[in-house]
This record gives sequence, C-alpha cells and structure tokens, in this order.
Amino acid sequence: MKFRNVAFASTAAVIAAVAIGSGAAQATSLITGKGVKDGSIHRVDLGAGINHRLDRKDGLSGAVYRVENYTNGGGGSATVACDDDPAVSQQYTAISGGVQGGTVASQSADGFAVNSSFPGRMDWDTGAPKADRLDGWIVLGNGAYTGTLKVWALCVPNTSIAAQTVNLDN
Repeated sequence: MKFRNVAFASTAAVIAAVAIGSGAAQATSLITGKGVKDGSIHRVDLGAGINHRLDRKDGLSGAVYRVENYTNGGGGSATVACDDDPAVSQQYTAISGGVQGGTVASQSADGFAVNSSFPGRMDWDTGAPKADRLDGWIVLGNGAYTGTLKVWALCVPNTSIAAQTVNLDN
C-alpha cells in the first residue's frame, strides 16, 4: 500500500511538472508587437472592453468655441449662443464662457463691469434667463457703456451634464 501512495504521488508530481513546463513554454511564445503585421488585427478580433475604449471620444470632440462681437458695444446684458440656429444650439452645452468689455487702454474705475457671468440663454422679453437652457453664455453688466463687447462660450455636444443647484446658508 505504501508503494501505491508513493507511485501515485510521483505520477502526480510528474504530471504537474509537465503541465507547468508546457505552460511556461507556451507563455514564452505569446504574440508581441513585433509579431503583428500592420493591418492584420481588426476590431472584430478584439474584446468588447477594448472596443468600448476605442469608441470613446475625448471630452472636447465636436466642441465649438463661439464669440459674439457686439460691434457697437454695450453695458447691460449680452449673450452668445452655441449656434445661430436655436435647434442646433440646444444640442450643445456651454461649459465655460467669458466677456471682454472694452480694451486694456480704455478701462477705467467707473467703466463697464461684469455683475454676473453664467451658462444660459436670455429671454429678452422678460429680461430673465430661459429655463433649462445651457446652450450659450450670459453676461450681465453694470449698465456702464463700453465701446466694444465680446462674449464667448466653449460649447460641447450634449452629454449627460446635469445642472445641480446647491444652496449655501452662510
């Protein structure tokens, strides 16, 4: 009986050694970049996870930088849309924006100043931002006139950007 146990253990050890050895030999023969001919691997040859990563676009793919140049200046409210066509504009979300009122040489302490700058579209009939519209940039000035006024926005195609409001009790 002892002989059978020893023989069984020896046989198991030999099988394990052969399996490990063949696995190591197989691992040394894996394909590397040098072994791949250009154009020989196609997307159907790749796994779903790799294909998903290849399908992702960078965050600014399709983005547009819009500038509205008010040639006669201004001092009150001004805005820029993500597109001139409202239907197209609403396919974008403004993620940043700004304003230039006047030039460095024309700035003065009692000149144009920005009261507010935020994403949205103005309802010019009410003088208030349109509800649920983030497809442009709004600038509210102090009413002091400036000879030149430019409002700009960086707009990205709509994704899952949600508007969240946080109230701070200070």
